[in-house]
Amino acid sequence: MRKLRLFYQNNKEKIWKVLGIIVLVIVIIHLIDYNISKEKEQNNQNNIDNTTSNETSYNPSTAIIAGSNISKKSAEKNMEIIEQFINYCNNSQIEEAYNCLSDDCKQELFPAIEDFYNKYCKKIFEEKKSYETELWSTAGIETYRVKIISDIITTGKIDKQYIEDYYSIVDNENGEKKLNIKNFIYKVELNKVNTVKNIEFNVISKKIYKEYEEFEIEVKNNSDNKVVIDTKENTETVYLKDTNNVKYNWYGHEIPDNKLEIEKGNSVKLNIKFNKILNPDRKDNTINFQDVHIEGQEEVIKVEIKI
Repeated sequence: MRKLRLFYQNNKEKIWKVLGIIVLVIVIIHLIDYNISKEKEQNNQNNIDNTTSNETSYNPSTAIIAGSNISKKSAEKNMEIIEQFINYCNNSQIEEAYNCLSDDCKQELFPAIEDFYNKYCKKIFEEKKSYETELWSTAGIETYRVKIISDIITTGKIDKQYIEDYYSIVDNENGEKKLNIKNFIYKVELNKVNTVKNIEFNVISKKIYKEYEEFEIEVKNNSDNKVVIDTKENTETVYLKDTNNVKYNWYGHEIPDNKLEIEKGNSVKLNIKFNKILNPDRKDNTINFQDVHIEGQEEVIKVEIKI
């Protein structure tokens, strides 16, 4: 032990230099491996299919769950929008990043720029991030799965953990391309009405998220008695049905009981979620209320609204 201490004291400077070189070599190897991996991914993205007259984009060009290839021009434009948005977030250009969002996305998730900063930028871009994308769906709306990962150049370390989000490319009223983020895919106006027993159901709009769909529905009670839209005695009496007759139940626990009771001459607006995960191949067909009651009447009213 004494000899080891003497050896260390006599060669301390050389030992630390060697250790420093070893650490540096390890870091360089990691960086080289990472850069090789990123270069391979980029080469895959730039691999253009020249076998068809309608030239497809670099990978990702084919949707994972629905839709077909998109053109090279569309794919490049989409990538520019996503890259610009993330660059703005990385550089704390909050106003510029906020202006990349669609009006629907702002209204739904971030009514004020402070909301966008606190709920999104501050939580995700506390340090510089890089990202990876793949085209998820092209059925109506081009949607990308985005992996937001720590930037190795900034952090000096390889972190395999990532934040997953879904970005959709939409057109605003002026035809400009904008983003929907934070798993909000898009909103569509419907205004589909069905009236049964003087009870009017109007499906105003729906908002599609990655994990569910949410419908804004107005119910007007034009009958002579109080109406109960659903008693909640059965969790499966309010549901969304697709064209394959698959049913998606509502999140009834999120609706207060008093919101389901409407006095005569009154109306109520409800935001009802259904447990339908994003799948553009599954087209919505009807919304169904199977347990509607008019006070003083024994008949159970069943309402189906074609959407």
